[in-house]
Amino acid sequence: MTRAVLFDLDGTLVDSRPAILDCYRAALAPVPQGWESLLELGLGRVMRWRMREVMAEVAGELAPECVSRYERHYLEDGHRKVVLYQGAADMLDALRGQGLRLGIVTNKGRERTEHDLRHVHGARDLLPLFDVVVTTEDTVERKPSPEPILHGLRRAGWTAGDCAYVGDGPHDAEAAIAAGTAFVGAGWGYYPDELASARPALAVAAAPGDLAGLLPGGR
Repeated sequence: MTRAVLFDLDGTLVDSRPAILDCYRAALAPVPQGWESLLELGLGRVMRWRMREVMAEVAGELAPECVSRYERHYLEDGHRKVVLYQGAADMLDALRGQGLRLGIVTNKGRERTEHDLRHVHGARDLLPLFDVVVTTEDTVERKPSPEPILHGLRRAGWTAGDCAYVGDGPHDAEAAIAAGTAFVGAGWGYYPDELASARPALAVAAAPGDLAGLLPGGR
């Protein structure tokens, strides 16, 4: 029986790709061929890596300046391009209504994570729905390591056997399985084909409204 659900953020609850790419473009403006180098790196890696790692790879000695430009642009303007997936808010409300506890485990930074949850376009403040929020600052390792999920479980006082993790990529599935939680794929997210091919036996929800029925013990 599932008693708590931990969620990935980008590609699972919110679509932030337009915001992220807009911020990279603005941040890399002073770097010769910076945008071209980012595209050569590949958007899959860009979405999985920490922003500081991406900047170190494509901006070299200008990386610290670019990190600052990215963070400033995200909070001042880029965040306006983040949108909540249709049906996500209703899904969260329904899970809460069933008595489930909720949390976030993301590779994203805390300031941008909390800003997204409070100000995501077209939604109310979602942050109060979550009992625990784990971001990139909280653990040395990131997904696909299980450590961020395990850290969230410890902080919330939940056991892995009572918890499910919801994410949109194979790295999320790998982290959840290693942490001992159930996993449900967010098939509406960034990596539906990769998720299906990497873990074909996993439960994958086609839309947020389908999630509850795929949780262990769900209806």
